[in-house]
Amino acid sequence: MQLGKDILEQTALRGEPITACRVIDTHAHIGSQSPFPIYDSSPEGMLAAMDRMGVRTMCVSSILTLTASMERGNDDTIAAVAKWPGRFWGYSIVDPARPEALEAELARCLATGLGGIKIHSYRNLPYNHENYTPVYRFAAAHHLPVLAHTEEVELDAIEPVLDAWPTVPFLLAHAGCLSPEKHARLAETYANAYLELCVSQCPRGLLEYFVGRGLATKLLYGTDTPLIMGEHQLGRVIFADISLEDKCLILGGNAQRVLGL
Repeated sequence: MQLGKDILEQTALRGEPITACRVIDTHAHIGSQSPFPIYDSSPEGMLAAMDRMGVRTMCVSSILTLTASMERGNDDTIAAVAKWPGRFWGYSIVDPARPEALEAELARCLATGLGGIKIHSYRNLPYNHENYTPVYRFAAAHHLPVLAHTEEVELDAIEPVLDAWPTVPFLLAHAGCLSPEKHARLAETYANAYLELCVSQCPRGLLEYFVGRGLATKLLYGTDTPLIMGEHQLGRVIFADISLEDKCLILGGNAQRVLGL
């Protein structure tokens, strides 16, 4: 008797890495400077976990970029991307409280191989604050995707940004963590809004809810590794009650298109 209704489920139940479709983790971090207890988050440790799961490419920013040491964190990301091209793909991150330094740091990161930008509502500055304008202008000029941490209050702030910068793809991180209806509405309303799926709560039926609203081409697999267990997040997609075609879009097909991988 063959367990699992499709090849992805069968592979996972055998404990083997996924090979039937390209798996791209669009939201992860490297570095050991976390405020939380974490497992091995060195690039080597991350690669070992990727190989166990079958993750071809991991899109990362440094955990140090969650602190004041953003430039040093970007250096860590640049080093990982340079040493393991194709396995790591990098987001730069900058401090909106220092708007005079934003464009120079973004240009440095772009020149050294980072292909996207990660934003977080640092210093209590909302995403529609004028200090973020240089970030969005740079992303639009260089055709860069932006990964944005989005909990409920941040969704309200980012909506006018989606409208103002229609050529910039925005990946709304932690989609459904608190407000699945708001995340879904933004993805339905704005062509440049995509939903990155990593959440720690993992409410049952969340992926089915988004796919049921016709958003299969707008969903991106991500983990927030090492802050959230990658295998846990992978299983959410593999064992969701959706079609094999939609699973493969979510696991990597959409990321290939949106991120240009």
